[in-house]
Amino acid sequence: MSVGRTRGAKNAISWLWRGVGLIVAGLALGSFFGAERGSADGPREDGAAAQARASDAPRRAQARRSSMLEGFDPRFHVQEGDRRISELENGRRAILTLDPGLQEHVERVFGRYEVPYGSVVAIEPSTGRVLAYVSHSSADPSAPDLCLDPSAPTASVFKVVTGSALVDAGIGPDTRTCYTGGGSRLTAWHLEDHPDEARCVTLTEAMGRSANAVFAKLSDRHLDGPTLARFASAFGFGHALPFDVPTQPSAMEVPEDRLERARTAAGFWHMHLSPLHGAAIAATIANDGRMMRPAIVERLENPDGRVLMQHEPEVFRAVLSRRTARSVGQMMRHTVAHGTARSTFFDEHGNAFLPDIEVAGKTGTLSAERPYRGYTWFVGYAPADDPQIAVASLIVNTPHWRIKAAYAAREALRYYLVEAPRERAEAGAAAAAAAAPAE
Repeated sequence: MSVGRTRGAKNAISWLWRGVGLIVAGLALGSFFGAERGSADGPREDGAAAQARASDAPRRAQARRSSMLEGFDPRFHVQEGDRRISELENGRRAILTLDPGLQEHVERVFGRYEVPYGSVVAIEPSTGRVLAYVSHSSADPSAPDLCLDPSAPTASVFKVVTGSALVDAGIGPDTRTCYTGGGSRLTAWHLEDHPDEARCVTLTEAMGRSANAVFAKLSDRHLDGPTLARFASAFGFGHALPFDVPTQPSAMEVPEDRLERARTAAGFWHMHLSPLHGAAIAATIANDGRMMRPAIVERLENPDGRVLMQHEPEVFRAVLSRRTARSVGQMMRHTVAHGTARSTFFDEHGNAFLPDIEVAGKTGTLSAERPYRGYTWFVGYAPADDPQIAVASLIVNTPHWRIKAAYAAREALRYYLVEAPRERAEAGAAAAAAAAPAE
């Protein structure tokens, strides 16, 4: 097992921020979409009552799930046949959605490279089923569930949200913007145009290269604070994501200050994210803008095998229009094909580690000092034109590190889409050969 053995470990100060001294409170904003409408056949409610009922329904559903799954920890499970099973109290059993081969593969990667703190969550975009759920710490084996920890800075992963808002505001993927600098620091100077700016890139190229100054400029000119907050809220920031165990909100803050707001839009602090939430965001783009409720429990059985709870795919919220989601997805392909993740997904000769499979993704990198923590993210999905798996990888490194998040995400995608199908084909061929009558 790649996680600490201490069940139910709770830590009021997140593992990611030990020693950093930064405490961020979530800003709970209203839903991007309106209140649920009353039934045409029943009594109509006024707007306030309908909104209260609609906002309370997810909490009631979450409470029911939590009650039925009392004692369940998604990190702990055993192999039984071709499924992962979690044994609960009173003889109940949770049959999980996990892909055992993928789960084991990612666990081995984290163990082999002695990742200080790391997590990978993989989701089937069309159903919300969790395919991998790996929480690992070589630095602190007693660390709590890192998949659910919402304190890591989003870094440039937040450009997916900002890019969605810009596209929705009419800024096309081919819109060109000129800039200079801004790679590690943004000032008010970067928000203005200058005659000597030689670099001009499209929004697609800016996404792929993670050009901070471009996102800062465009957000400053086309997105006000309420709009940026509205899109962040629509993607789930400031809300507890529905899941089979309770979650905490990914904290959000949209500063009033012009420069700080532009920095936020580019991915400089102020927004925070859990790996589960990161996978849900990637799956939302892959699923044409619809965020499915993530689920790791396929069904819950009593000791007699009677099904007490069965997972049914459920749309948590419609976040974006299909047009906007597909435009952002196209921009995310540039990250892997030509941008910040190319060196991870292609070797030095230009050969893809996932042959004939196009990947859409977004990287993120930030560091904190005293003590040093290097945060690296990758969120994405594949195949880009027919998404089967969405993944979020977060690795938090000390000054001496061996791999970053994009590598772990690549390995998850490569196993699921290349290695596992090949193994199944070889096993099928061997079985067929064994069953064939001898000549």
